Amino acid sequence: MEFKTMNTKAIKSTLLNTLFFIAIALTVSACKENHEGEEAIMNNSNETKTDKMKAQENAPTELKTEPVTQAEAKEVSVNDSVTLKGSIIYKELEGGFFAFITESGDRFTLHNLDEQYHQNGLIVEIEGVTKPRMMTITQYGTVLEVLDVKVLDTSKVINRVETQ
Repeated sequence: MEFKTMNTKAIKSTLLNTLFFIAIALTVSACKENHEGEEAIMNNSNETKTDKMKAQENAPTELKTEPVTQAEAKEVSVNDSVTLKGSIIYKELEGGFFAFITESGDRFTLHNLDEQYHQNGLIVEIEGVTKPRMMTITQYGTVLEVLDVKVLDTSKVINRVETQ
């Protein structure tokens, strides 16, 4: 009986030692793989830093512009003076406003229109300055600051009736 007990204890001891050595071997190999992964990340990081430094060396140190022709400058002008033919119309929005639709269908919100021209359906020739950057609540085309109005036809005037 004593022999079996000693044999069982020896086997258990040998198994425990074997498991202990396997666990240590796995831990060491995992650390080694992790260390190799860190080295690869460090190498990639160093390469990225080098690439960034090279890109900064090649970057321009000052901005240079080239002159544009008068025709090109006209295209980007904010305040264009125009003379247009069309109809003044009244729109019911936030208390109402007078707008302008040209013969070609372009839409404008009129700014500084004299009260004598506040007539829905009035056909006119308007001289004014476009203000494409000016914002309004009307959301009806470009703002047109009115400089001069020439009445062409009063036969289609319908006062204070909203035009669709």
